[in-house]
Amino acid sequence: MHLPPFLVRGLGFFNDAYDLFVMNVVNVVLEEQYGKDVYTPEVKGAVSAAALVGAIIGQIAFGYLADVLGRRVCMIVTCAILILGGVICALASGGSPSATLWILVVARGFLGVGIGGEYPLAAAASAEDASSVESRNQRVSLTFSLQGVGCVTAAIMGNILVSIHAPGPKGTASPESLEVIWRTLFGIGVIPSAFVFLFRYRAEETATFEQSKTVISAGNNAKIPLTFVLKVYGRWLLGTAGAWFLFDIVFYAQNLFSASILKVVGIHNASLSEVTTQNVLVALVALPGYYVAVYFINRLGRRKMQLQGFFFMTLLFLILSGTWESLQSNVTMFIILYGLALFFSNFGPNTSTFVLPTEMFPTPIRARCHGFSAAMGKLGAAIGSYGFATQGQDLGATFGAFAFFCILSIPLTWYCTFDNANPLAEGDAEFDRRLRIFNGTALQDEDFNDLDEENDEEVDVDIGDQSNNTDRQSLVSHV
Repeated sequence: MHLPPFLVRGLGFFNDAYDLFVMNVVNVVLEEQYGKDVYTPEVKGAVSAAALVGAIIGQIAFGYLADVLGRRVCMIVTCAILILGGVICALASGGSPSATLWILVVARGFLGVGIGGEYPLAAAASAEDASSVESRNQRVSLTFSLQGVGCVTAAIMGNILVSIHAPGPKGTASPESLEVIWRTLFGIGVIPSAFVFLFRYRAEETATFEQSKTVISAGNNAKIPLTFVLKVYGRWLLGTAGAWFLFDIVFYAQNLFSASILKVVGIHNASLSEVTTQNVLVALVALPGYYVAVYFINRLGRRKMQLQGFFFMTLLFLILSGTWESLQSNVTMFIILYGLALFFSNFGPNTSTFVLPTEMFPTPIRARCHGFSAAMGKLGAAIGSYGFATQGQDLGATFGAFAFFCILSIPLTWYCTFDNANPLAEGDAEFDRRLRIFNGTALQDEDFNDLDEENDEEVDVDIGDQSNNTDRQSLVSHV
């Protein structure tokens, strides 16, 4: 059986999305099973944020390891963690409700390491599989769109299981039935990783990564100085990491708790079935944004897509904040506005923050820079999810805070990101040139030909410049 490279690289990311956003339904189920005296806002925040904290570790660790050891071996390891972590979550038991929940916190943290590792690996491998600049951006964004499919799958599976095991009014389902729901939901998350594991084991390393090892002067990617990365690429790292941090504060609070938000809108004492049905509707409204983003990823550009997404999110959150009192009795209008905010998240920064690091950073540091940027995103997600769980009772003020974070992201995107219209090989060659200058070895290398003929010095080229590399009118400084 043959599986397309897109699915070999991307199916784990679908698994990531399912494992993260299934908490949307699980939070509501656990609250009904154990009550708010046991499943307190603090415990709810810990269970929700545990996978995000684990993801931070996984993104940084596997981002670095992927640049040193390669994409293939790290994707095998993260896949194994997703399988084992999902099994532990499904079987978590501590003898008492409180102990079980805290074991679940630990299990979700371990699962999060695998979830986090998939981010830089799926992004870097998808970009490096592409045959052209246009297909590169589409391939990466298409891989990312599996997040939307995973989110919808989690919502639908939650709705189906609730319809089977807890179809009645609120408070009528037995604890045993509720436990079956959340354990089954966690167990389902194991299936995609188990399916793709063998295909990843048989897969080959990306050709771009293999080629970069023969070109880069460092010889060993582990020896690339951090000071060099920060000096040359620090501005762009601030843009990718900073925008992702601010965006994920908003996005994960939206998604992990949308079922909880829907409970307070329109329906008094909403049943699990009603809440999960509305949750499916919200997920379906948000899904097209991913594929609109895939369509416009090259036509509009990643940077412009991110800017327009933040603009419309700001506008929608200001409307939600200003009209919150009246929206509580108008569930249809609320779902439309809330769904549109999710749509522009996906047709905007949710997609672009994932794609931009794959084109802004060269192959030897692509995974680690993507991993660090994603880790800052998950740090924002952990802050947002825990803050919402413990302090998010006033939703009008919360939506206003969401608008504030979106506004902050606009200048960061404007000044610290760029679209790269050049092939990856050109960025790798430029990286090597700069590294030779940094290490003081450039003039000793006969293959190095970027010389200022008049002064016999190496010259520095703006990485964000999109002009043809044969035209050296863009030289901006001497090193």
